Amino acid sequence: MEVLRAMLARIFDRLRGQEGYAELVYDEKMALYSDHEPYTPHDAMRYYYHSHNHGDSDDHDGMKPLTENSDTNTVEDIAREVAQLLWLAEENDDGLKCRISDAVGDRRWNRKMVEACLDKVIEYVEQGRFEMGNAMCAALDTATDVADDEFAFPRRHPQSLDGFIAIVSVGVLAELQGAWVLELLGFGKVRGREEVESTGEIAMLTSDKIVFSKKPRSISFAAWWAREYDAYIPSGAVYSYLRRMGMVQLESLGGGGD
Repeated sequence: MEVLRAMLARIFDRLRGQEGYAELVYDEKMALYSDHEPYTPHDAMRYYYHSHNHGDSDDHDGMKPLTENSDTNTVEDIAREVAQLLWLAEENDDGLKCRISDAVGDRRWNRKMVEACLDKVIEYVEQGRFEMGNAMCAALDTATDVADDEFAFPRRHPQSLDGFIAIVSVGVLAELQGAWVLELLGFGKVRGREEVESTGEIAMLTSDKIVFSKKPRSISFAAWWAREYDAYIPSGAVYSYLRRMGMVQLESLGGGGD
């Protein structure tokens, strides 16, 4: 495990030193979510270059706080703000939940927002622990340890490091936000939920663990990741990873739906 962390640390240090680098783009829940809103599938995921600036700016990662009028903020703006709150948090507590709720405002979490938040978490994990708060550090330790046991991508297949970072980041986001995000990422469905009439909006969760789907939801992050890294994923490893992270009801959907 220490060898893996040292390997990742060297990669993160090298990436930070470059001008730019290629990156992948509660019982009572704070915010309702909906699975019926449009989003951008990861099949069309673009790669781009991002330059990190850790200069004298008071803003972390060059971000400025969002305006109080959430109606003028895009989904990407809100997701970026939430990811920054997760990155800087010292404790994964009620205070963090309230700050995230304020950032989301009257919007509903949807697949596009969760995927945009995950993309930013992936970037933070790629940066390493530089300025990372204790809450995300703890989540990163947990997800990395379990993912290394289940996948061991970097040691066996160094060319698949991006895939390892991506699935670790999924674990980090779910650890900090709740396992309900895994439904919107396509890994399964939350069982203990109440919908508002037939709108598809989730009003309350009595449990945010998912019933795991052996077949990821089509046109989702989970489906994209499974296709991209299929050659490196041991049979049953995704289920075992999420189960060991404490995010899965101990039963299977058997298939998986759209």
